Amino acid sequence: MAKERVLIVDDEKNIVSSLQEILNDEGYEIVTAEDGLDALEMVQSEPPDLVLLDIWIPGMDGIEVLQAIKTYHPEIEVLVMSGHGTIDTAVKATKLGAYDFIEKPFSLNQLVLSVEKALKQRKGRMNGIGNHDAAQHELPHCFEMMVEVRKAVTQASKTNAPILIQGEMGTGKEYIAQAIHHKSKKSNFPLHKINCALRSMPKIQIELFTHQDEKGRQTKSTRGGAGKKAVYLKNIDSMSRDLQVQLASALTSTSPGKPEGFIPDRIFASSTKDLEAMVEKGEFHPGLYEALKENSITVPPLRDNRALIPTLVSEYFEDLENQGKVVCKNFNEKTMRALCEYDWPENFKELRSVLDQIARTVHPDEEITLKDISALIKQSPSPDQTKSKTSKGKKGNSTLQRTLKRSVVLCGRGLHSGIKTGLIMQPLPPGSGIIFGDISSGSTIPAKVENVQSTEYATSLRKGYASVSTIEHIMATLHMYRVHNLLIKIGDEAPVMDGSAKDFCQLIEDGDFEEQDEPYEELVIDKVYTFGPKEEGGAHISIEPYDGFKVSYHMEYPAPIGIMEHTFEFKGAESFKEEIAPARTFGFVKDVAMLNKMGFGVGGKLDNFILLGDEKVLNTTLRYENEFARHKILDILGDFYLLGKPIRGYIKAHKSGHTQNIGLLKTIKEDLAQAVPVH
Repeated sequence: MAKERVLIVDDEKNIVSSLQEILNDEGYEIVTAEDGLDALEMVQSEPPDLVLLDIWIPGMDGIEVLQAIKTYHPEIEVLVMSGHGTIDTAVKATKLGAYDFIEKPFSLNQLVLSVEKALKQRKGRMNGIGNHDAAQHELPHCFEMMVEVRKAVTQASKTNAPILIQGEMGTGKEYIAQAIHHKSKKSNFPLHKINCALRSMPKIQIELFTHQDEKGRQTKSTRGGAGKKAVYLKNIDSMSRDLQVQLASALTSTSPGKPEGFIPDRIFASSTKDLEAMVEKGEFHPGLYEALKENSITVPPLRDNRALIPTLVSEYFEDLENQGKVVCKNFNEKTMRALCEYDWPENFKELRSVLDQIARTVHPDEEITLKDISALIKQSPSPDQTKSKTSKGKKGNSTLQRTLKRSVVLCGRGLHSGIKTGLIMQPLPPGSGIIFGDISSGSTIPAKVENVQSTEYATSLRKGYASVSTIEHIMATLHMYRVHNLLIKIGDEAPVMDGSAKDFCQLIEDGDFEEQDEPYEELVIDKVYTFGPKEEGGAHISIEPYDGFKVSYHMEYPAPIGIMEHTFEFKGAESFKEEIAPARTFGFVKDVAMLNKMGFGVGGKLDNFILLGDEKVLNTTLRYENEFARHKILDILGDFYLLGKPIRGYIKAHKSGHTQNIGLLKTIKEDLAQAVPVH
């Protein structure tokens, strides 16, 4: 049997050492973190069974960490520890879902007993009546009824070969990987999930391959134990080219047993993209695709299996009843027909979300009608279907406001500060807007143009004593995905990730979207606004009326950039995700030292921005021929969301930056304020 996994979060090394030693002796797998951000990153990438959490830790308040864990992973048990505990703290921790509150100094025997009880409670809950979570490792109903998928799962469980699972977003690829693994001979090994779109490449490499320490000794992943594990690589299309080559070599090795230096005992991989098409375009390593495609499963979308929907709906509500919940399950004929005719762009994931909403909102004695589902399916297109609608006048209504269904967490480093940072995104009610919250003090800063403090190399906000910088990539993503209400708890600077907005797209998609009861308004531009000396050919930006949303950027830089242009027209979030979000920030070698002296760019690493020499790119391969112009558009999209509403208009930018962007926003805002009649 796989060991139960315990994460210890404490910065007191002697306490961690003692806990680690005694809990190892008790047969648990132990991992550790010294601060809250590290802890949340570990919880997100490889959820433990139990967390031992100290209240007073660097980086984040322990209560914030507890709240994030219970929001994002409610199945994880948490024991809270404190050397300065109060009744209020204990009560607050318990209300937030902590299993127990333990005061330091504590008896190790008592703590071991508390760990044992907490894990026993978790095991009982996970094995309880009506549990349809992945904990049972059964193939969900939707796949059991798909004969070809069921056969493929059975066949794949009889081999130890790598498995590739392909399908659209929300089709349940991870459930299939879990089902195959737990039907296989290696089911006693843990299955570690790695999201290649969110984890840094060095961290993924550590999970897959041994490496040498400074003395030349082979070491292994601290989280991988002795290497007895299977690994599920989600979004494998996001893996770096170098790592694809290394993985392909390991998977195609002809040596008996595992290749030397390769840790996992089995690999599962999944992608929402057509990997064969990516290979043809040179965007995915052909050797890795050949190694994976030998045993591949393609999960069909829900719209190809509409006949299953009535059965899936019925079984979903039966599961809820088995859990002791009283719910309405009486669909009239028109309502069920509407469910069967809907295209379900987010597949089973979206169906589950709609049924969750119905279970919460419709009284058990009532009939489920078209009215109950119309707002859930007619106004809830997937991100790639979200499009602006024609509006008249200064303000025009479009579709419903949107937030996330659950909190999500992301960790990284600040580009300019260089310090470890992270963020937690939490849903907010309609009309709240985008709000940044200081992760330590709790102070908040609405994401509005009047709170812009600085535009020097990044956009920074300040209100009172609270400030946050480098927000433009987050704001661009929220703008293009039409997320209107969100609290972003953060430190002084947003994490830079790989220098683009790609990770933020994946993050909010993982949080799922929830349409809210109130419509949103676009800011419709009805005349031309300009900022900057257009006549002199200097840096300037303008916006003019347009039936849609469009941005053009013209740049003139020294070699190797030169003159570069790009035009982006918004056709839904997918167009942003494919065309703009992956474009990375950039800088010249000669400027880096100067920026560092000024306190900027000290977090710039070779994997989080494009480094330019006199004549060439020094550290990477460009994702687009005109990646630099696309990145400038990314910044514009983020800055313009500080007006608080999605924009309808055509932005034309010439050699402009954050300073010109914010200057134009203030011009627009002042004009709109003057246009409002005074009563």
